[in-house]
Amino acid sequence: MIHKYASPRIFFPRTISEALELTASEADPVFWAGGTGIARESGDTAVINLPKNVISLGLVEELARASRSEHSLELGAMMTLDRLRGIGRSTLPAGLYEAVTRIGSRPMRCRATIGGHLALKGRTGDLTPLLQLLETRVEIRIRKERHSRRKISTTRRIPIALLEENQGLSPGELISRISIPTDPWDLGVCRKVIPTGNTGRYMIFAALARIEKEVLTEFRLAFTDGYSGILRDRDMEVDMAGRPLPLSLRELDILDEAVDAVTASWGSSEDNREYEKITAKRLARSFLIQAGR
Repeated sequence: MIHKYASPRIFFPRTISEALELTASEADPVFWAGGTGIARESGDTAVINLPKNVISLGLVEELARASRSEHSLELGAMMTLDRLRGIGRSTLPAGLYEAVTRIGSRPMRCRATIGGHLALKGRTGDLTPLLQLLETRVEIRIRKERHSRRKISTTRRIPIALLEENQGLSPGELISRISIPTDPWDLGVCRKVIPTGNTGRYMIFAALARIEKEVLTEFRLAFTDGYSGILRDRDMEVDMAGRPLPLSLRELDILDEAVDAVTASWGSSEDNREYEKITAKRLARSFLIQAGR
């Protein structure tokens, strides 16, 4: 295996404040969590494009803490995907345990972090559609300097949907905490479909359902091709809620039409995306048919 990289300067802060200070004193630094998003493998060659200045977050204890409240899981951004999986199927929201399990190999999950997963540049992380449906929020820290030149850090908490809309973090911003609501869902799923041998082309489907007395009381649905954002139709989600289960064939046809509409942007791609559009309809139908059983 060939490694191509220039030796960077690496800093090891012990607090979030120290990490943020380094963003001001060093030129174009990059935060390093698990590093899985920086390395890119092609066949037997691994190309690692490291910046000149790397801020390693591995010693920042604040970012490794996790807790559970009555309504949410509060995760430090440096929690690895393997530790997240270790919380267990019975504690994690519906569908999340299975979704994490399907990501890569265990050695990779032991390195990849939840904060790094959400901060990926240029593509959507595999868990992001489901986390968005769960109304996950992120805490973002950034260093600020007042007119008196007193350095402070500010904190903002936003839905990850807004993080996606803004196409990721701005320079110097750091995800410090992730808050995942633990509201009960009867059914949840997050599936990644690769239509060709090229893993760079894929489609992710995520859905949640609440069911009470054979009635679909709440329904959420999302798709992404990994590169052009997360697609949802909230009007359709509202319209489907309140329908008795199992759904009729006419109602499933209405669902197909809605999925066609929400994935219409894939048709403008130069690649033939018909397989993904057909699969999106099949997965949505299968989910609601399962909900009705």
